[in-house]
Amino acid sequence: MGIVDSKSDVFGENNFLIRAGTVDDLEFLVRLENESFPLYLKSTKSSIKNSIVSNSQVVYIAEISQEDKVIPVGSCIAFIYKHSLRIYSIAVDSHFRKQGVGEALINRMLEIALTSNYSSITLEVDASNSSLIDWYRKQQFEIIQYLQDYHGKGDSAYRMVRKLEVDNPLLQPFVIVSDTITNSYLSDTTLSNIISPEEYIAGEVFSKSDRFKVVNLCRSYKTHSMGYYVSLMAAARNHKITPSIMAIKDISNLAIAQSLLDEISDQLIKEKSHTSLDSIVDLVVILGKTLSGKYTALGKKLYEVFEVPFFSITIELGSIIKVKKILMLSVKTVIDNYGEVFKKALTELSKKRRYRRTRLKTYKYDLAILVNEKEATPPSCPLALKKFALAAEKVGFFVEFITKSDARRICEFDALFIRETTAVESHTYSIARNAYTEGLVVIDDPWSILLCSNKIYLYERLKNAGVCQPRSWLFSKKAFRNTDVSSLTFPLVLKLPESSFSLGVYCVNNIEELKVKINAMFENSSMVIAQEFLESDYDWRIGIMDGSPIFACKYYMANGHWQIYNWNSEQNEEFSGNSETIAVNQVPGNILKAAVKASSLIGNGLYGVDLKDIDGKAYVIEVNDNPNIDAGIEDSLLGDELYIRILTSIFNRIEIERQQVRYLI
Repeated sequence: MGIVDSKSDVFGENNFLIRAGTVDDLEFLVRLENESFPLYLKSTKSSIKNSIVSNSQVVYIAEISQEDKVIPVGSCIAFIYKHSLRIYSIAVDSHFRKQGVGEALINRMLEIALTSNYSSITLEVDASNSSLIDWYRKQQFEIIQYLQDYHGKGDSAYRMVRKLEVDNPLLQPFVIVSDTITNSYLSDTTLSNIISPEEYIAGEVFSKSDRFKVVNLCRSYKTHSMGYYVSLMAAARNHKITPSIMAIKDISNLAIAQSLLDEISDQLIKEKSHTSLDSIVDLVVILGKTLSGKYTALGKKLYEVFEVPFFSITIELGSIIKVKKILMLSVKTVIDNYGEVFKKALTELSKKRRYRRTRLKTYKYDLAILVNEKEATPPSCPLALKKFALAAEKVGFFVEFITKSDARRICEFDALFIRETTAVESHTYSIARNAYTEGLVVIDDPWSILLCSNKIYLYERLKNAGVCQPRSWLFSKKAFRNTDVSSLTFPLVLKLPESSFSLGVYCVNNIEELKVKINAMFENSSMVIAQEFLESDYDWRIGIMDGSPIFACKYYMANGHWQIYNWNSEQNEEFSGNSETIAVNQVPGNILKAAVKASSLIGNGLYGVDLKDIDGKAYVIEVNDNPNIDAGIEDSLLGDELYIRILTSIFNRIEIERQQVRYLI
């Protein structure tokens, strides 16, 4: 019910209690409706019930305690829009009018709007009711529009609005918590929202909203200090907090700091080769700012990695990036030595608004979708990602697209859905593994990434289960020198064990080509798998979720090439072949049966099984985690239903997991 509060929520105002309405209040609401409004404005009983249970409306009841009884005395119904709250009706029992009930309900709507980051509250009022118009004006509403014949012929109305200028620091989305600095210190900047740790911890507005970006600038973060509890409370409230408790612990451990720096080591090595960065870099980083413009980009990257307000760091930029020393700085040290840089950094940080998307209704679970905007050939195109997000919201998820840099926030979510190309040696696997460890439902789960990535494991697993595959040979680097290859039939397909997306896969036509290519491949792997080449115009791709087919496609070979993708082509139109989506019930039974069996040997997640149909026999080529799902291709038959099915599965997995009985020993 509603977007902000649970049914047990209570708000005190002038001795009135304001709580969320329930279906049990229906008879009272109907009576109040009949008593308060003329016939042409009355809502029906079914309409009022819909308002109570709707996710796009809120209903609040005003109550008063009288002679040990709690009596309902008023109500407010409002609609939830993207940037505003629209009051549909306010009604007060005739015996309790002019006692502040209406004002208490208005104040409750104001609190909801402010804590939900809305820009205004709107309403419509009968144009002939001057006393009511004056009352709304006292509540700071202004007329913005005349609505001719709004309620019917001759019954016009005014639209009124109360714009929400957020001038109360307690209600701003960006909050600085400090027991050291005051607002007067920043009086010459645009900031005026510094509060004490006590205000943050005890403040009701902070405990009821997850919209806040909090920068914790307390003098100490030691365990059980006020600074420690501010970060701890922020995490519990799902606020975006700098620094987090984990960040405080991590930066004090050089080994962990080094592992965090490893996340951006490739970027740093690349940047060093293109710029004049020194081999040994000593930096002071203040909320992402550095003292020298030369290291602006580096300071920003380091701040994103370590996520603590102030620190000094010494880095060795060699062939391997090493943290030589790292130390958190106190706010007093920063103010005394780098005051102007600090003020500038705070001002810029406060202007950022993209911390967390405002929730327009309640969602049961939070879903993170991992993406990489820079990926040339991602598993889902932008339109498909949008469809996934819309489907997730329909199912009951609050959706946030995350990237590699958000890895340490993963425990904020209930589920992780990976839509970035996966690999065991990339961050996708480590994020999936960490998410699973934190108790999230994960698609692709870490074991599926691990098992599908390795072609040798797949071959052995499928072979032992009796799944039909192309004839295959396993070659090791040491044994290949003594292997008689004269009996091999050509062409042969060579695969690196952890190849994916047709990369690391080669075709050789004779023994000479085999020896040259396989010796080159042995530079990267101690084993190579060789398979007989099965020629076909297309490969089947069967999408599997929860052990059942959800889509089927024919992927045709790229023009003049033996694979679906021609990575050597510079022409876009020749990079990949055409595709054809087939209804699952039109797919040959042997193909479906082989696909389901092969995927079941990996798990029950989301897979794409590649097969060839040769003379009526189904050959499994490989099982892929993280299969392509693009708008206009895999979804061309099911449309939005395909996305709904996948997200419903993830939602149901959470439900099942939450219902498991746990025993503590």
